[in-house]
Amino acid sequence: MTARDHISYREEIGAYLLGALTDVERREFEEHLESCAECREEAERLRPAAESLPRSVEQVEPPPSLKASIMEVVEREARERSGKPARRSLREWFAAKPAILRPALAAAALALGLVAGFGVAQIAGDDDGRTVVATVDETRVPDATGTLRVEGDGEDGAILRLQGLPRLGGREVYQAWVQRGDRFVPQPTFEVGRDGDGAVAVPDDLSGARAVLVTREQRPGATAPSEPPIINVPL
Repeated sequence: MTARDHISYREEIGAYLLGALTDVERREFEEHLESCAECREEAERLRPAAESLPRSVEQVEPPPSLKASIMEVVEREARERSGKPARRSLREWFAAKPAILRPALAAAALALGLVAGFGVAQIAGDDDGRTVVATVDETRVPDATGTLRVEGDGEDGAILRLQGLPRLGGREVYQAWVQRGDRFVPQPTFEVGRDGDGAVAVPDDLSGARAVLVTREQRPGATAPSEPPIINVPL
């Protein structure tokens, strides 16, 4: 793989997380992820923002200057990638050249998701949710800590933030679960950074759930836990 190939794949991370790749592109991208630690880490860093976008509690109109600057970047990248002036409208460009615009639009959407998510959390305070402290298996992850931010009554899911987890090797990933009685509902997988910090969106409705759990599984994730949980957040 050349450096140019790597850059092309890195630009597709946002599109991959937002489900904007074709089936062929998605398979090729996932093959690249298996051999590229840098792209895997960036994808996992952005995954909580991508998974939180559909369940934002409130749609906030961004400042006109922010929208204008993002669209300027999109149109400029479209011109640079095609080598032609952007004489048509942006809507026409996107319809004619989806592959050209998709990386920039996906990156813009994720950037807005990260900013909006932080802003909503700051504005909402503690009135629209609650934070639950996780319990950890100190024999297996002695330095780990974590909190689960539950949105509203739990119907809108939650965000689990963890610190002090060891980085996993090979094909192993961390995976979240929602426990309902004796049933375990699989949630997204995630990785942690070099500092051991990580976050994962739990998109399921948590109403009536017993706990949110974390285990270590093989990629691309399991349908049932293969080990007792290392993280347990009782609800």
